[in-house]
Amino acid sequence: MKRNLFITAVLTAAALLNTGCGNDMETQIAGKYEHPDLPGQTFEFAAGNRYVKTMKAGDTDCTIEYTGTWNVDGDSLFVESGPEKPAYHFGNSMTDAQKDIIRRLAESGQQPRLAFRIAGVDSLALSLERGGRIVTYNRVK
Repeated sequence: MKRNLFITAVLTAAALLNTGCGNDMETQIAGKYEHPDLPGQTFEFAAGNRYVKTMKAGDTDCTIEYTGTWNVDGDSLFVESGPEKPAYHFGNSMTDAQKDIIRRLAESGQQPRLAFRIAGVDSLALSLERGGRIVTYNRVK
């Protein structure tokens, strides 16, 4: 009887260790980051593997929000664009012609799936490598 309880306890512990509470690297990455070279451009890796990229459209009074999903596999972070079009937040100074140009540009250059090697992550920053270049994004939330 004791032997069966011991075996059950060991198997249960092994199952918990294998499934855990999700991917530990995903837990470390979850948060919002700002691009170091483009103030105001943020990347949010939210719960449920929801991804949101927010950026200002140049010097215009417009903010664009792209959504999708993200996940970690090994030492890589994958970001995938969602099927929906970007959300636009146009200010009052934007003309209809400017809005059309921004929509065309924003919807033409999106890559459906991007992969990055995770070079480092801590409570202050996330460093990602792509194409031999490492960029460190500062955590803002």
